[in-house]
Amino acid sequence: MDYDIIDTFLAIADTKSLSKAAELLFLSQSTVSYRLNALESEIGSQLVLREQGKRYVTLTNKGEEFVNIAKRWRSLYKDIAIWKTKKDIYELNIGSVDSLNTYILYELYKRAINIDNHLIINVSTHWTVTIYKMIENYEIDLGFVLWELPYKNIKCEPMFSERMVLISSSYSKLPKIINPADLDPEKGIFMYHGPKFQLWHDNIWRNRNIRFSTVDTVSLLISFMDIPDFWSIVPISVAKNLRKDNIIISEIKDPPPKRTCFKITNKNPIPNKVRSLESFSSLLDSFLKSEFFNCILEGE
Repeated sequence: MDYDIIDTFLAIADTKSLSKAAELLFLSQSTVSYRLNALESEIGSQLVLREQGKRYVTLTNKGEEFVNIAKRWRSLYKDIAIWKTKKDIYELNIGSVDSLNTYILYELYKRAINIDNHLIINVSTHWTVTIYKMIENYEIDLGFVLWELPYKNIKCEPMFSERMVLISSSYSKLPKIINPADLDPEKGIFMYHGPKFQLWHDNIWRNRNIRFSTVDTVSLLISFMDIPDFWSIVPISVAKNLRKDNIIISEIKDPPPKRTCFKITNKNPIPNKVRSLESFSSLLDSFLKSEFFNCILEGE
């Protein structure tokens, strides 16, 4: 019993005619008769009553009963054919801080789903501390964060470091190299870039008794940067992406420590996510060696 024979029987059942079934299937009537005879022989029962001189045929009781069985058989055959050719799909849940997702890793995500079409990635944006907790609780499988925290069940690997620069409106006319002590702190917009940056920042302005205005995302920061003489210190990857918004970049004399970005995973990953993690890690390694990535971190 094969698909063609079953399909031929169902065509006969629908049209109630061997000749019309032949037209429907683009077959000769003799082929249709041969297939019907083969099916009846295999089942051991007559399924169709063919009366001499009559244009239409009728189904026997066995034939009526077999219609639903044949439909289920054909449906199952199609499901198996699809299943045989279906690709294995695996999924990865990723959490990262805003600036990494928006200004660096977006290109990695695009490459991942384009190169490996077996992989589905779900990306979300969180603060560093939240990402650690989500990794520990198996809410996400992979995280990109900005500093190390002492979680015993989390593996933390440095990915890359990037220098910090000062950005301001093109109307500000700040010099290309600037001493942070010469800046007006009342015009500064503070973004937290980790504990090392905080220490450097506090050391520069600790005796000025100044409170900085603060933001927690780059999208908020942009809205302040069109005001002349306002400034902020950001990683070079962020600064280079903001140049299209009439932002200029100044290098900092005695700059803050570079911002280091880390990849974190649970030391005991969910077994069915191991393959996804390995595949994505391979793509990440290639991305970090790419011309696109190097261009982000080099030059002005």
